[in-house]
Amino acid sequence: MKISKLIGYQVLDSRGRPTVAASISLSDGTSHTARVPSGASTGKHEAKELRDLGGQYVEKFYAGLSVKQAVENINQVIAPRLVEELVDLVAIDNHLIELDPSPDHAKLGANATLAVSLATSIAAAHSQNRSLARYFQPESYLKIPMPMVNILSGGAHANKVMDIQDLLIVPIGATSFTQALSWIVAIRETASELGKQAGFVSNLIADEGGLAIPFDSVSKACEFVISAIEKCGLIAGEQVSLALDVASTQFFEDGKYNLKNAKQSYSSDQFVTYINNLVSNYPIVSIEDPFAEDDWLTWQKFMQVAPKKLQVLGDDLLTTNLARLNRAIEEKSANSILIKANQNGLVSSTLNVLKQARANNFNTVVSARSGENEDSWLADLATGWAAGQIKVGSTHGSERNSKWNRLLELEVIENTKFINPFN
Repeated sequence: MKISKLIGYQVLDSRGRPTVAASISLSDGTSHTARVPSGASTGKHEAKELRDLGGQYVEKFYAGLSVKQAVENINQVIAPRLVEELVDLVAIDNHLIELDPSPDHAKLGANATLAVSLATSIAAAHSQNRSLARYFQPESYLKIPMPMVNILSGGAHANKVMDIQDLLIVPIGATSFTQALSWIVAIRETASELGKQAGFVSNLIADEGGLAIPFDSVSKACEFVISAIEKCGLIAGEQVSLALDVASTQFFEDGKYNLKNAKQSYSSDQFVTYINNLVSNYPIVSIEDPFAEDDWLTWQKFMQVAPKKLQVLGDDLLTTNLARLNRAIEEKSANSILIKANQNGLVSSTLNVLKQARANNFNTVVSARSGENEDSWLADLATGWAAGQIKVGSTHGSERNSKWNRLLELEVIENTKFINPFN
């Protein structure tokens, strides 16, 4: 089946900021669309999205965040190359690389290349009469990933009401995704009620749907979430565990980790001890970006003293980048990787990073971004790629629930197995 038409256009993400959409029409008359996400807490080593910060395309009402140049690149540069091509993901991604050989997709914009790559994936699945998950995993059962879900948010997602970015829960005792999600919803709503009882009447919602309740220490935040777990009749550390997204690059300045809400400043070695104490004192199974994106030596030091079962998860450190992943494998800087397609810019090369991670015994967590949309392709990718875990945000907002609802659907309509990497 061939591509008969490709068109890019500007749409809005969940924060009301512009992002890129691409629609591919096929020779059978069908049309297939993908919209790309965008992050607020972005690592400097990510693929580069293209925004109209100046020049002829800038729109003043979008404060320089419009994506008209990226859209123009789809319509004027990419489309002429791809029309009449067979809808084959690897071949189309190779064409995109030829059009923009820069490793960070800075020429065309990673938001342009990813929109086209995703739309191609969806169209290719249709051409084989398969779901997107089944396109990547046509045989055997599908592996429904373990959810990792925001309860509290701070950092860049919530006006820094906490020093760390997110405090999440992982329903390690659940035996199905349906059960896991029901526990999560109950804990999220209980935490909201406890926040109101504590005097935080507004309970402001963060970018990813977590509760923006201020805490001046991570310990107090952990204790708060544990109380919500227990109030739901669940056992913390046995049925539901904690996960931290520290996003430490945001508060790493002049070689120091500066926790402004806690009014504490730590050297790298002191921060290793601080993080290790949190892991020792609370039922934390995963910790993301505990150290800054280029503080490689401190990551290595932590790995030497961290509990063997702890998931040490690289996001800003690794940015879904094969070269950075290979360095982490060689130096033993982490044991898990966050997989974000828009950090990479192409679906096929994102999958290659995931495969390399898995081949080296890294856990893989497919992740959404803070600026999301109503598409559910992320759930299919996490399932079809057998990632094992998925991180979408919380359970508020249709841009989040579209992914959760798709996983609920897959569990019902497909031959599936719920995966628990923490057993």
